Amino acid sequence: MGNPQPSQSLARGPMFGGQSAPEIRALYLHIPFCHSICPFCAFAVHGNRERLHERFVERLLADLDLADPWPAPGDIQSIYVGGGTPSTLAPARIETVLRRIADRFSPALGVEIAFEVNPEDATGAYLAALRGLGITRISLGVQSLDDATLRALGRGHTAAQAAQAFDAAVRAGFDNVNVDLMFGAPGMEVLPFREDVRRLLAWQPAHISLYGLDLEPRTLFGRNARIQAWCASHREEQAAQFLWAAEALDAAGYEHYEVSNFCLPGREGRQNQLVWNGAAYLGFGPGAHSFAEGRRWAHERHLAAYEARLFRGERAIAFSERPTREQAANEALMLALRQRTGLHVTEWEGRFGLNWGLRRAEVEGELVRRGLAVREAGRLRLNVRGMLVADEITERLLVETPDATGAARP
Repeated sequence: MGNPQPSQSLARGPMFGGQSAPEIRALYLHIPFCHSICPFCAFAVHGNRERLHERFVERLLADLDLADPWPAPGDIQSIYVGGGTPSTLAPARIETVLRRIADRFSPALGVEIAFEVNPEDATGAYLAALRGLGITRISLGVQSLDDATLRALGRGHTAAQAAQAFDAAVRAGFDNVNVDLMFGAPGMEVLPFREDVRRLLAWQPAHISLYGLDLEPRTLFGRNARIQAWCASHREEQAAQFLWAAEALDAAGYEHYEVSNFCLPGREGRQNQLVWNGAAYLGFGPGAHSFAEGRRWAHERHLAAYEARLFRGERAIAFSERPTREQAANEALMLALRQRTGLHVTEWEGRFGLNWGLRRAEVEGELVRRGLAVREAGRLRLNVRGMLVADEITERLLVETPDATGAARP
């Protein structure tokens, strides 16, 4: 096999050969460091200190070495490096991690390697280095192109820096760039948001992730009564932002292939598609989740706890469970309804040995009558208005699962 020189692309070099043996299809690497903690973020994050990077990478390598189950050569089709802020790490440290993955797991030829970058880190030199390491997809955490909104969101970049970051990614040779954009941000009205979308469409990124502000209880925004009140009183405006953006993106040629994700034809995020369609994946790093062999587990969220367990030679698993048939059916239902392809009802029933029943048939009929879904070729598929309330619809359709007493609950 042999190791390529640093200038060679890890994604296209001989390190990423191997025969196809589909089993564990994706890897997720969580880099927890952030220049500052966004007030809406509920992920496992840690303030950035460069002196912590070397030890963290050593523990992450140990985490990779302890993988169980172990992917077969050629299994891995997607590697996603997220956070946190992966772009806090120097390219040399990123290369060390990618080499270990190549040596240990032998991912498939043509593996997609996606990497999250904050605009303030996206210099031409940094992006060129990532490209040289074989990164094939960049995701820019832009969130907004309005400076006032960026300040309200606690972001560390300006709208001008975001535009410069996208240009730098293109100049570095990336033709697969995702841009994150947020709607429903505190204080943002409909018209300024529309201008964000128009400006973003002028860039023509390959992929756009459109996220609504989610008030998680343990975040600063989630504990702020003023923010909570604003969001509660502007739900109609938030819905209008999403619906207008979805229509504008459709008119510009973007395919709405999942609730929050739009892409130019053929540019769907590979990691997204694999996970949403039930593929097994392994997560590494603090708070990372995994799903394989009918079991799911998660790592210690806090950096110190994660590192301490790996230092002792232990896997850093904080939580593990084997979902019941009903739990697995509900998860498959949720993931299917979030996608444009929708849920093939009879296949889903057969897979889990279920009968959807009269009550759910009534709910399905109601969704169609209200213009939130369509039924075609045996599939229940949400339209754009249905996707806006996908979580609420899923909640109404869940399979009953037994509680601790054995009694059924929806």
